[in-house]
Amino acid sequence: MINRHILRADIAVRPLKFAGVALKPHLIRLVVLTCFFSVGIAIAQEASPIAVPVITARRGTIVSTKQYTGHLQPQAEVSVFANLSGKISALNATVGQSVKKGDVLAETNSREATLAVIRAESALSSAKSQLTLKEANAEAGIESQLAIAEEKLMTAQSELVEMRSLAEMRVRNQLIQTESGYKAAKETIEKSKTNAEQGLERARVERDDAKADFDRNKSLHEKQLISNSNFESVEKRLKLAETRLEDAKVTAAQFKEGSTHPSVEKAKAELAVSQKLVEIRSWEREIALAESKVTQAQADRDSAQKLVDAKSWEQEIAIARSAVNQAEERLKIAREQMNDATIKSPINGVISTRHLNVGDHAGPASSPSGKPVFKVIGVDVLKAVWNMPVGDARRIHSGELVLISTNSGIRNIVGIIDFISPTVNRENNTVLVHANVPNSIGTLSHNGGLRPGGTITVSIKTGERKNVQLIPLCSVLHIQNGSGTIFKVEENVARREQVSVGAVYGGEIEVTSRLLNGTLIIVDKQHLLQNGTPVSVVRN
Repeated sequence: MINRHILRADIAVRPLKFAGVALKPHLIRLVVLTCFFSVGIAIAQEASPIAVPVITARRGTIVSTKQYTGHLQPQAEVSVFANLSGKISALNATVGQSVKKGDVLAETNSREATLAVIRAESALSSAKSQLTLKEANAEAGIESQLAIAEEKLMTAQSELVEMRSLAEMRVRNQLIQTESGYKAAKETIEKSKTNAEQGLERARVERDDAKADFDRNKSLHEKQLISNSNFESVEKRLKLAETRLEDAKVTAAQFKEGSTHPSVEKAKAELAVSQKLVEIRSWEREIALAESKVTQAQADRDSAQKLVDAKSWEQEIAIARSAVNQAEERLKIAREQMNDATIKSPINGVISTRHLNVGDHAGPASSPSGKPVFKVIGVDVLKAVWNMPVGDARRIHSGELVLISTNSGIRNIVGIIDFISPTVNRENNTVLVHANVPNSIGTLSHNGGLRPGGTITVSIKTGERKNVQLIPLCSVLHIQNGSGTIFKVEENVARREQVSVGAVYGGEIEVTSRLLNGTLIIVDKQHLLQNGTPVSVVRN
């Protein structure tokens, strides 16, 4: 606020002049009032609140990625050969043309169709021979199966008779053996216990004698009446006696009251099992199992008998006759192919290369002189290929998704990893990776589609942090060394606040300082603000 008293004093002491002329007092008052009015307008204008857009912090997830450079390859790349040798008489497709599986690409004057007919005739002759053999031998084979089934039944019946007579005796003998084993184990442990106690007593006596000898010789050694070597010998004897006593104590402790020994417990467990087998009459279960084997053998014998009764060999003969019919059909097809020598596309795709022209000799891939007529590539699905460091490759797995972008401006195409090389390139310590990429946005014949050979950028997710506090990057000023400045709105004025910040993700930045819920953060016009500047809120 302007001090009017000081202003009046200045006027009284120092007369004012305007353009070198002294002003009258009433003119001076007019000038002063005019100045006050102008200053008041300026103050009012400065106090007018500034409209600022605001937001509140949101909670979100930050996904970290790593990028690699690679290229696209066709998922399928097929060289199309003629099925039969011959000269090309017509070409029905051109490079760059989209084709479907089965489309005719070229025609040949082929002589190989004749060989196909000969092979089909040979196959027909072989099928007829097999039919003749079945008609002669099928009945004997079925009857042989019946004989084998009857032999298995007799064996099962014999085993059942033996089981009924010996199974109970075997189980009870096992009980007697385990009882004897348990008794012998206990006796052995008792003897071991006695030996251990006696050994302990002997060790104590030996230790006491050695201790007495040591005490006596120690006194003599202190008086220098015996040599150092004699005293060391006595001392070693005492230490050895003490070691033997400790060992004897450990051995005796194994047989203290209430303790058990593994060999006795094992024998006891085996005895319990044998007693349980006798108690539940386990031989009856073995007999039942033998009876079930007899029942199964009887069923197998009955099935074989039914095959004989039903004359099932007639079905085998019918199958052989059907094979003859199929061979006759294949011969018919071969004869039709002899009159229809065409080269067809094996896949849906685009013709990328033509290798031969009309009049050139074409042959199958298996022939030494065979050359492909066309090369067709599948572009509905492409293959992204890139190399990545071994350490990065450990974090990815087949089936995971990646984002792929091209240099032509296509962004964020989803690919699926389908191959991670098991070997490492020793020159650069990298691993080769493939991913399937759908090419649904175009083909080679359309502008803007994915093209094999093109350079790509592959983005792979490396981490994820959830529930992160995020605000627009533009709302943070003077970011340096993990901190920055924001303006927030409190009681209709701007307040400057220092905050700690973290990672930048897109157009947002992580705030690691705690912001109160509902804090209004100014996102624009910060250059007009100072701490305490009046503001009005505009929701962004």
